[in-house]
Amino acid sequence: MALFDTIVQKRNNFKGYTGEPPVDEADYNARKDAMFDGEVPTWTEIKSEMDNYVDPRVSAKAKLIAGEALTEDEANTIVL
Repeated sequence: MALFDTIVQKRNNFKGYTGEPPVDEADYNARKDAMFDGEVPTWTEIKSEMDNYVDPRVSAKAKLIAGEALTEDEANTIVL
């Protein structure tokens, strides 16, 4: 799954898209109205979330080593 997908699927108004995820602002802007119902996030918002994304598997390992509590997303990455 592409990072773009991980970010936008968290939004309640995301409807999906066909083909490959957008690669830049122009591509996103050309397709965004078909991807969302209602208020559409800007490319800057999406890009910022992608830039700041930390894979839950990575953060879960660090927190377990440090003895810290995990988020639900982090806990879901652990296979017992």
